[in-house]
Amino acid sequence: MNADRRSFGLLIGGGIAALAGNAVLPRPSQASTAAGSRREGGHATFLLSSLESGWGLNEKVDTYTGIVWGQIADKLVHVDAQGNATAWIAERWDENPDQTEFVLHLKRGVTFSDGTPLDARAVAANIDLWAKGDTSRGVGRLGLFPSSTYRASEVIDDHTLRVSFTAPTLSFIPTLGYHKAVLRAVSSLNLRPNELGDLSKQFGSGPFVLQSWQESDNVVLVRRQDYNWGPKAIDHSGPASLERITFKVVRDASLRGSALQAGQAEIVLNIAPHELAALRTRGLSVVAPESLGFVSGFVVNTRAPHFGELSVRQAVQHAINRQEIVDTVFTSDWAPARTFLQSNVPEAGDFSSLLAYDPDKSKRLLDEAGWRPGRDGVRVKDGQRLRFNLYASPWVSTSRPVDEVVTQQLRKVGIAATLQVVDISTYNARVRGNDNVPLVEISRSFLDAGVVGNILTDANGGEDLFRYGQTNATLNRLAGEVANAVDRRARAATLQEVQRHVLEQGLFIPTAQLLQRLYVQTPKLKGEIYSGAAYPLYYGAWLEA
Repeated sequence: MNADRRSFGLLIGGGIAALAGNAVLPRPSQASTAAGSRREGGHATFLLSSLESGWGLNEKVDTYTGIVWGQIADKLVHVDAQGNATAWIAERWDENPDQTEFVLHLKRGVTFSDGTPLDARAVAANIDLWAKGDTSRGVGRLGLFPSSTYRASEVIDDHTLRVSFTAPTLSFIPTLGYHKAVLRAVSSLNLRPNELGDLSKQFGSGPFVLQSWQESDNVVLVRRQDYNWGPKAIDHSGPASLERITFKVVRDASLRGSALQAGQAEIVLNIAPHELAALRTRGLSVVAPESLGFVSGFVVNTRAPHFGELSVRQAVQHAINRQEIVDTVFTSDWAPARTFLQSNVPEAGDFSSLLAYDPDKSKRLLDEAGWRPGRDGVRVKDGQRLRFNLYASPWVSTSRPVDEVVTQQLRKVGIAATLQVVDISTYNARVRGNDNVPLVEISRSFLDAGVVGNILTDANGGEDLFRYGQTNATLNRLAGEVANAVDRRARAATLQEVQRHVLEQGLFIPTAQLLQRLYVQTPKLKGEIYSGAAYPLYYGAWLEA
């Protein structure tokens, strides 16, 4: 990394000085110097690889902008890594036995940074936009919000509203902690189409407010002095301790790591796994928060050539050596997948036996299905070769090395997967909605496992990830049982059955536990917490001397 010192010094050092306006940043207060004691003031610089998705509403929020939004805007609830929802702007809530009506009781005295109240009317307006979107302005609905059953939000008084659904909706409360479910002022919700990407017009109620921003390059936040309504999960009151947070785009992961070592940043996002050991030896902290959601792996499109065959899907399932993937690409921070849900999802089971590496079984399954090895070892049936293109995800830095291992493993059983590495626009054009692509990489977080029911079919606007529509009776039944559950224990039992069926049928090919957001930071940073989707909250954070 030393060879890059000059370049990152020019890139980071000069850039941060410019962002700070060449002013002397306030030094942290020395009022308390005991180890672990909170210190006021200080400036944290956070380096990340992109801010290109912009600042629009709902689905425009991505991994990177979601981290920034988490400091500018509040949520109705906080959901932790075990899926527990606790009070935030909603200080409590009531649910009817059918899970079709929820009454939210809001904190008093909360305001957005434009001075308008965060009251029941503002919350109702946010929920309506999450559920419905606004096609006239190009605003899509919020993907994980239970829109298909949403009926209405009724304002009872300034601090109380009732949210109703047409069917049981167990996932509603946890979804309010989703990183895209950020509360914005009504003026921000009503922006004209040409204003939606203007961050200076987006007002939240969070502990930090916007000082300056440059599109696709940086965002500078300063603490809000009158903030005093943080989540119950954070043991802090009053304004944030940090005076300022600067988010700066540095696309090269090695440069981000070098800047951190040089003391030009306090936090960086997503360093390559092979660099983590060296950073640890230099005394830096690696934080790998658990994330609720799906593991890393591949969703199988059953409409793709040859992948409608159960034997082909099962052969792929058993041709994958998940431990080899972890040993080759990752570090001890990762673990092989045991199902298609992250291990901290309360409903996740251990189905390792269905994922056992067994290339002989893969070969036998293909032999029995009439797929015979050709002269070059690639299997052939009815004149068709068992081959396809495998596209690395442009959003996941480890996708390419993982896929390189996967293609080698598949080749050993006679399946020829050709790795394609393309940019985001090309990926979207070639992969999205293309039924000729059999394996599509997935890396997605959620806060409630009820989402799983929505991926199984296309009923009620479901995602239909496996492309069966509603032609698969078992998936239809399981999707209905998950969607209509009014009891979490009963739903958990159904989700166990879902996991077994999907893995036995080879509809999801898991690889490793997902670490979607990995933070490398100075050990002086204390007090931050993470949501169940591994997004940081810096309201309670401070920098030690």
